[in-house]
Amino acid sequence: MKKLLGFGRLFLFSPAKAAAACAEDRAPLDAVKLYALTLLTTAVFYRFKPYDFPDANAAVPMGPQGLFFWLKVMLWQPLLMAALIAFAGVLLRWLKDGWLPVKVATAFLWCAIPLILTVLYVKSGIPKAAFGVLMILWAVPGLQVGRGVPAVEWRLLATFLLGLNVVELAAMAPEALVTALRWEAGYKAVVGLAGFWMLVGGALGLKALAPRRPLPRALLPLLFALVLQIEVVIAAFMLGWLPVETLKALLYG
Repeated sequence: MKKLLGFGRLFLFSPAKAAAACAEDRAPLDAVKLYALTLLTTAVFYRFKPYDFPDANAAVPMGPQGLFFWLKVMLWQPLLMAALIAFAGVLLRWLKDGWLPVKVATAFLWCAIPLILTVLYVKSGIPKAAFGVLMILWAVPGLQVGRGVPAVEWRLLATFLLGLNVVELAAMAPEALVTALRWEAGYKAVVGLAGFWMLVGGALGLKALAPRRPLPRALLPLLFALVLQIEVVIAAFMLGWLPVETLKALLYG
């Protein structure tokens, strides 16, 4: 337990050292443990958080949101985490070299396509089968780029991104406090700071993660991957795979 806590502390205070620690043999298992603990703690927290805080005008949930509901919501998180790791791996590989403005422009276009297809699916009424085929065609270039990522890099990336969730775990205590006080500004500040550090700390860690890369080539892939992760959630809802209450829970808590 002491080593697990020490590993988690690195993500909070020294992302570069956390990246180096991801190369250790026990690091992947420790990262999975931290991620599982984060999901369980999050489920318990949202079970007791009032639905109308911090948004006093939030709609009343259509059904009960007990612990079982939130555990079901958390079951989606490993799938979304896997998508985030895949997107980050592909984009890190794509942006690792070459003229950065061109690479960023092409990465931006690739990330925008799922959102464009989703809008067309909703507004133009294209068949679901056609939408699925277009999404598969969109994924092909990413799969080709991803094939060039060595297995050891996938292992390091997955370990680091899983472990990075300890930032969210550490934020649970102050979130619970400001929620009990019904302090809206405090709640938004805690959530905002946690999200900010996950992005900045994530970029600093990816910069140091083997193979090392300049900060812009670490930050931009992570940012694009997070956007794609949200687009996956929206697309799953539009396809009818994700209930509306689960969608709201995933996006807003």
